Amino acid sequence: MLDWTKSIRQTAQVKTELVSEATGILVGTRVATNVGWRDVEALCLGDSVLTFDHGFRAIVGMRRVTLWDGNGECPEALRPLRIETGFVENTRPVSLLPMQGVMVESEAAEDHRGDPFAVLMPSAIESYGLAGTSAPVEPIQVIILEFEDDEVIYGESGVLYFVPRAFDLLTEEHVGPEYKVLDAKETYDVLEELYSKFYSF
Repeated sequence: MLDWTKSIRQTAQVKTELVSEATGILVGTRVATNVGWRDVEALCLGDSVLTFDHGFRAIVGMRRVTLWDGNGECPEALRPLRIETGFVENTRPVSLLPMQGVMVESEAAEDHRGDPFAVLMPSAIESYGLAGTSAPVEPIQVIILEFEDDEVIYGESGVLYFVPRAFDLLTEEHVGPEYKVLDAKETYDVLEELYSKFYSF
């Protein structure tokens, strides 16, 4: 069973714009493009990236952001989370930012939404005790990609990264017409299913 006693990660002391930027993909992550796997930081405007639903889509906006410069203590809300192999269909351990949504396939999601694919926040995985975190020693930099619409793109690790169009996570009710972030009850049910599958091996 999941641990209901763990509290949701606090973000009150982190600047709002940084929490929003924390949807970015960590530098060093490799994603699928029309010319093969490429480091996300090597991409340029106009490059084509393979998406889950819409084939290759051109990048219409991107920027590199330093979330933490290595000085002082890194805010907990910005610390990458370590997800063990297989939990979100990843082929090896992977580090994800707390607010970098990932797509998962789940019968529980289909029960709730009528679609087995849904966007799950890594912060929820950690909040239920299913992901680890530690204080980083190197600066944290991310790449913020933008497409014409919300998209899900392929990571070399097997992770499906949700890339929202430009919006503020703290004020928007949802992330768009096609991809919905799971609410609290849906998240719990999906994590219960993923937990059962992961620990059945």
